Amino acid sequence: MILGAFFIIPVLSIFRHISFTGILESIKNDYYRNVISFTFLQAAVSTLAAVALGLPGAWIMSHINFRGRRLVSSITTVPFVLPSVLVVLGFVLCFGNSGILNSFIMKITSAEKPPLKILYSFKAIILAHTFYNFPIALRLISAAWRQIGNSRIEAAEILGAGRTRIFFTVILPSLLPSIIAAGSLIFIFCFMSFAVILVLGGGPAFSTLEVEIYRLARISLDIDSAASLALLGALLTALFTWIYIRLQKRASASIRAEKAHPLSKFSKLPARSRVFTIIYLLIILLLIIGPLAAVVYRSFQHRSGWSGNLAFTFKQYTDLFAGESSTAAIFTSVIIAFAAVLISLPAGFTAAYVIVRGRLTFSGLVETLFMLPMGVSAIVIGLGYYSLFTLLPEGFSNKGLLIVFAHSVIALPFVVRTFTTGIRAIKGSLIEASHTLGEGHLGTLLRVELPLLKGSIISAAAFAFCISAGEINAVLILSDGTTPTIPISIYRLISSYQFFGACAMGTVLMLICGIAFYLIDHYGGDEIF
Repeated sequence: MILGAFFIIPVLSIFRHISFTGILESIKNDYYRNVISFTFLQAAVSTLAAVALGLPGAWIMSHINFRGRRLVSSITTVPFVLPSVLVVLGFVLCFGNSGILNSFIMKITSAEKPPLKILYSFKAIILAHTFYNFPIALRLISAAWRQIGNSRIEAAEILGAGRTRIFFTVILPSLLPSIIAAGSLIFIFCFMSFAVILVLGGGPAFSTLEVEIYRLARISLDIDSAASLALLGALLTALFTWIYIRLQKRASASIRAEKAHPLSKFSKLPARSRVFTIIYLLIILLLIIGPLAAVVYRSFQHRSGWSGNLAFTFKQYTDLFAGESSTAAIFTSVIIAFAAVLISLPAGFTAAYVIVRGRLTFSGLVETLFMLPMGVSAIVIGLGYYSLFTLLPEGFSNKGLLIVFAHSVIALPFVVRTFTTGIRAIKGSLIEASHTLGEGHLGTLLRVELPLLKGSIISAAAFAFCISAGEINAVLILSDGTTPTIPISIYRLISSYQFFGACAMGTVLMLICGIAFYLIDHYGGDEIF
């Protein structure tokens, strides 16, 4: 089974580096305790900020019908689909000391020094996490809000309740399961965040568990200490994931409980609501498009020397596609992503089909097992493969194959989630009718179910491809320079302050992810969460 071979065995291989004494020493160490405390703190604050930003958007998307609504829905999906290293690049360009925002303020105020020092601070981490994760809150909460029927609200109004009381006594209790579920998932992603902390944190003061595991394993070469921290992190995130799955099931049950209420036309809204909607949408669109547009814009610029003027040019792209290392990174990323899709798609479909159609006594437990890779960070998975690599014969040197396996496991929970939702949506009457007409289980699967699952197949494949193309954590642990990928190239260019080249590579990655996110939004939905 893929879960055992590609996930459980590599993760268990870490245990050979772990001792009970080493774990106790990690817990007693003041520095590591501070790292764990800060990991919790930044994840909690980021979660609150992301949910707070997503709530107004959830109300707008669940109540108002306006021109361009589908476009806005698509754009708000972009941050979640984009690789974290690309988000980091966009934030550096927008909010760095020489970024677009500071340059604009310095020009209009004639200031000599950048007035806003956001990067390499706690603020930068929270801003990046909020930008990266608020679409989860927006989409999950809006789906729940859409299902709150007007009958209960009208009944409360008849009984004399005002808008505020209706919100706290009728609407909020109905939304609470989805709010907590969205917050739980966001907390998991922020707790396991790596690239954002590594680049925007700027030093040991803002180190988290993931960054510390990477530093110990790849810089200090202290595998034993890295393994001890990895075990602690895996146990914590696995617990959070189990909580999220239980909460999400409750939220899904409440969503299906009522018929969706109709959307209001924008033109019929009160003036205050229209102004609020316009301002919110503008802020969100600027927040999302700004960093990404900055990446594309900078990719067409070049500076001659450190103090030369910026000039429009295609030099970054000619250098990109003329350089062997850059083209090799693009080619490698695409090949690895396709390979990850070829492994995770059939494995995820088989797992989802058994979970839904297998009539298993412990189907919920099986589904939880397949969601476990989402609750174990890519850094830990990469460390597991790195540990396993040392046990392989000396003649085996193909780390690219290990990266493919790691990416397949990382994408698997999202593939399983997409397929289980799609299979459960197929009406049982269609299956029964097929059996009545003489079709067996295989014939029903091929002629009835698979055609109905076309959207789920495309969405799952696109998501798996996008996850692999933008994944950096496991590659940083496993790669020794012989397996270059697009995210690794972007990270190295940022580290060497070659921002224009990083922007060109980032634009290529953005184009790849843009195609994937279009397919996800067109054929998929909130089931990816």
